Amino acid sequence: MVMKSVLFVCNYKPGVGGISGQVEILHNKLREEGCIAEIFSTNASVWRRLLMMPKLHKKASGFDVIHIHCCSGFGGFLPAMMGVGVGKKLGKRVILTYHGGGGETFFDRHPKLVRSYLKRTDANIVLSGFLARVFEKHQLPYSIIPNIIELDESHFHQRDSIRPVFICTRTHEELYNIPCILRAFQRVQEGVPEASLILVGDGPQHESLVQQVKAMDLKNVVFTGRVQNKQIYDYLGQADVMLSSPTIDNMPVSLIEAMNAGLLVISSRVGGVPFMIEDGDNGLLFESNNDKELAEKMKWVLNHPSEAVEIIKKASLDVKKYSWNRVRDKLLAIYQ
Repeated sequence: MVMKSVLFVCNYKPGVGGISGQVEILHNKLREEGCIAEIFSTNASVWRRLLMMPKLHKKASGFDVIHIHCCSGFGGFLPAMMGVGVGKKLGKRVILTYHGGGGETFFDRHPKLVRSYLKRTDANIVLSGFLARVFEKHQLPYSIIPNIIELDESHFHQRDSIRPVFICTRTHEELYNIPCILRAFQRVQEGVPEASLILVGDGPQHESLVQQVKAMDLKNVVFTGRVQNKQIYDYLGQADVMLSSPTIDNMPVSLIEAMNAGLLVISSRVGGVPFMIEDGDNGLLFESNNDKELAEKMKWVLNHPSEAVEIIKKASLDVKKYSWNRVRDKLLAIYQ
């Protein structure tokens, strides 16, 4: 297979997770394969992005494939508008990966906008069956290729028991609903006073979360602030249970990272998460914003350590499907 040169177009920020983290991994893996790959970041204000068009046109002219990574909202979708417009004008092969749990709402609100760009690509990629249904609803072609992580056995820590040490690595934004985690943690700590919670990250809700912890008089809650993505396993290794309570989501890499580190994952049952986690099999699920049910799941883990360890073992096997080796051939075939 002849390797194509690839230019990634996205709202890229170095050293963070999410879309940027995925693009960074793909960029590095392609370069390891001997492929010429670069990243063109559209991360700027709307007006500055529009002024980027000539620069993107010049850069894209030297590549075979333009691989766009975008998500919902005008700012999140702008890389698609820029990349598709430039790529098709230059006659390049244009591939688009759509991220984000808000896709269904965004597509329903702006069907003409979405179709005008996603119908012009050479291929669209979605991460799971969740967004696949959205694409089918809007009669858009797609292929399913999941997010990937750097699998490293050194990250995995075998747990023979479960300590009451919980962690959340989601951004402190409204959609990730961390207040729900705090309410559930309060319920758990009433019966397990030594329980602790590590909140990794930052965001617009950070200060309000700090104040909420004080108002609820919660003990043993640690705010780490923002950390580099490469440091995430250092923090995951300190806990035994990963908590995630978003109101919308697609295919969060944070859950895959936690599974890869040997933590038991408890997540809200939203978006694409049920396509990743089967309740009681490779993790636990609860209804969105139901802190009482989340607390019950947390208590179950502490009271049933042997069953919890078996769930962790199953998750550690499932996580291999998110390796580069599993998706490599399919992605390279799409590039052709």
